[in-house]
Amino acid sequence: MKRILGIALAIGVLVSTVFMAIPSMRNGTSDWSDLEMPGMTAAYFFWGAVGDPVFLGVAIGWAVNAVVYGLVALVIIGALKIISAAVRKISN
Repeated sequence: MKRILGIALAIGVLVSTVFMAIPSMRNGTSDWSDLEMPGMTAAYFFWGAVGDPVFLGVAIGWAVNAVVYGLVALVIIGALKIISAAVRKISN
């Protein structure tokens, strides 16, 4: 289970990094900007409450996105594992 969780979190980090980088390359006017919203919402709450530097807010947004997309990856990996176990059971 730890291995699957690690893989899911790594996928979440990768997806979060891509989604955080794409809008900055396109000046924030693309449809991709909606995909960074869970983390950006957390960053805006953080900035409103504490008012710390932008870098810390972006780091919080990236980490929140990594966890959110990591959980999605965990669900998908878990579903694929269950489906593959069912197929193996049927074929035997």
